[in-house]
Amino acid sequence: MCKIRVLLKFNPKIVKQPITCELIRKYDIIINILQAQVFPEEEGQLILELENDNQKDLETGIDFLRKEGVQVEVLEETIRLDQEKCINCGACTGVCKTDALGMDPESWELVVNQEQCLLCETCVEVCPVGALSLKNQVSLK
Repeated sequence: MCKIRVLLKFNPKIVKQPITCELIRKYDIIINILQAQVFPEEEGQLILELENDNQKDLETGIDFLRKEGVQVEVLEETIRLDQEKCINCGACTGVCKTDALGMDPESWELVVNQEQCLLCETCVEVCPVGALSLKNQVSLK
């Protein structure tokens, strides 16, 4: 399975259109909504994880979204943990909205769950020793 994370921005003219429904139906793409902020008559934003057996189908689906007027930003970053800097204080776990950061109950070391992370960078900002940062990863454009 191929997976990518994307930020979609819908302008007020298209926010009511069933574009994500068409993405699922026409292109056989599985979507997982990670975060949503959509209001009628206003701009809407979605952070989605898109999944399909074929990367080419994902690219075709993204092309469809762009042709429909959706701004698509492929999220190519992950949270990077520098274990040597980390003092395992847990400050970052307290601000993580998605529980992507947690403490291992046996070792009491920080654990990062990349699948749950929304890349909001709140943890990066609160880390007292700078052990967390964003790191680029390869993804399709």
